[in-house]
Amino acid sequence: MFSRINWNDLNKTAVLLVLYIFVTYLGVTFRDVIIETDTAMLLLLLNIVSGFWLRQKLAYVITAISIVAFHFFVLPEHNSFKFQNYQHIITFTVMAFSGVFAVKITQSQQREINKNKQLKSELKSNYELASELASLNESQAIAQSAIAHLERHGQFKAQIWLFSPQLFCLASHHGLQADDFYSAVDHFKQTGQSLSQMLSNKVTLHSLNGESGLFGVLVIETEQGQLFNPILTTLLSLSLARSEANNALTQVKEANQLEQMRNTLLAAVSHDLKTPLGSIIGTATTLSDPNICLPADTQKELLQSIAEEGYSLNRSLTKLLDISRYSIKTLVPKRDWVEPEEIIGSATKRVEQLVKFHPIKLTGETMLVSLDYALIEQIMANLIENAAKYSPIGAAIDISTGYHDGCFLFDIADRGCGVAPEDTQRIFERFYRSEHTKVKGTGLGLAICKLIVSAHNGTINVTSRAGGGSIFSVAIPCDKYDLADIYE
Repeated sequence: MFSRINWNDLNKTAVLLVLYIFVTYLGVTFRDVIIETDTAMLLLLLNIVSGFWLRQKLAYVITAISIVAFHFFVLPEHNSFKFQNYQHIITFTVMAFSGVFAVKITQSQQREINKNKQLKSELKSNYELASELASLNESQAIAQSAIAHLERHGQFKAQIWLFSPQLFCLASHHGLQADDFYSAVDHFKQTGQSLSQMLSNKVTLHSLNGESGLFGVLVIETEQGQLFNPILTTLLSLSLARSEANNALTQVKEANQLEQMRNTLLAAVSHDLKTPLGSIIGTATTLSDPNICLPADTQKELLQSIAEEGYSLNRSLTKLLDISRYSIKTLVPKRDWVEPEEIIGSATKRVEQLVKFHPIKLTGETMLVSLDYALIEQIMANLIENAAKYSPIGAAIDISTGYHDGCFLFDIADRGCGVAPEDTQRIFERFYRSEHTKVKGTGLGLAICKLIVSAHNGTINVTSRAGGGSIFSVAIPCDKYDLADIYE
């Protein structure tokens, strides 16, 4: 870069010298036609060009040479530094001062132009940084983006420290060690001043301030003494403060959602759990009363009612525990080679009390697919239970399985009341109960299915069935084991 600039200066100087020699030659050769002031004007024009093109010292040197050449060659005392009369002294003086002032004014204008270019470049750089930071929400991403920008545009190495919840380095340039500045940053946190003995001349600390005051420090290290623009600290402070405010807002929203879910859960518990408990308590009280003599068939019916209500209560409690457990974002399926028919048989066994009056019709090819056995079994059990609850006694439940385009597919169809068009999406929400039916339940079964299917990156939806009823369709991406070699 340095060598190229010198060569550019030399090339420009050579061109100007040629022009100066040419103008001087014209002034000497055609002195009878061109008067001295015309030649002086041409040389003054070249002085202005020199001041614009060349660095200041070099421009002054060339201007001085042109003034001397004008005096020696062009003025009537040719090839001499003598003055024939006072008019020539005035011409020479005006020429000299004009040349010097032309260079000075031109250099001044050039510096202003360079300052404007630098300012424009800084404004563009700051705008790019502001736009980039505005697009980010996480404090870590904001800090890393700012550090990369400082290295890219200012050749700075930077670290960003935050004070809350305790002093820690949020992000650092790969060429800096956090331990090297911990003591200095801690002292700055306590006193608001830098300890010069802890820092070299190349390192400076800049405070990050928000509405609540000082909340962090920007550490800057420069190799060549570049000036750091404090507006960058302001941009970084605003972005980090915005990020912290967004995090606080998110926490408040999550707390409100948790409280809302808790209230909804309490409402579901009070209604859907209290009812079977009341029935169990009432029936058990009747059976245990020595003053009441009931026939054996009636006692058997009451005991059966207690069992059914207890089964219903157990299913509701299980769903409440499942929705709490599956709400965690870290639900990761544990895949293994499983046979869909075996999962369906196990799922049917789990809800046998509900499906004992509903024939199960299963169709599909034999296959081995890579799925989480326990989670897929729970999906099927919830969907089979749902089909049984909403279907009339004796209505069959049709289950079909298949594999297509890298996905395991299964449909569970019933002959129940169907799903209203406006409910096809909402029925997968937690605690949602359709107003079109009065079937008991917590409104969690389909929500659990949705969570598990989403954890498998699959899809679940419901459609109306021709002739009445609903079809719940599930598609889960997975691998299929080729059974051709086993059966050959």
